[in-house]
Amino acid sequence: MGHGLPVGNGFALGFKNDEKKNRVYVLMSDGELNEGSNWEAFLFAPHHKLNNLTAIIDYNKFQGYGAVKDVLDLEPLREKFQSFGWKVIEVDGHDFGQLNKAFEECKRESQKPQIIIANTIKGKGVKFFEGKFESHYLSLSKEKKKEILEELK
Repeated sequence: MGHGLPVGNGFALGFKNDEKKNRVYVLMSDGELNEGSNWEAFLFAPHHKLNNLTAIIDYNKFQGYGAVKDVLDLEPLREKFQSFGWKVIEVDGHDFGQLNKAFEECKRESQKPQIIIANTIKGKGVKFFEGKFESHYLSLSKEKKKEILEELK
């Protein structure tokens, strides 16, 4: 955790240096944003004009120790990324239409790296999990798994 974006930067820079058209996508959690190496990478990408790099943040407002706002508040997240020089697109992370539109918009960006902030609800669709920090670590019995699968049908 915390190494995906720095590694993604390396791939994106390599592709640019080799004049390749490849794009790099890095999926991250909001809790992962507590890692310092990510903030270095957030500064590095715009400096090197890595317009072939897209970071997607699953922003469900929970991380391993509790609510993000209580552990290490990230807000104002959009403004931070914009001030670093990223193109920022916010979407409902459960809406495939919005996500597809955001990915298409990223492909058209010619100058900057892009961040898609995918606002999500932890455990969406499963009442037992939805919006609950505890779902981060729960072990499920066979019966509870069966109940959840039935609920998702």
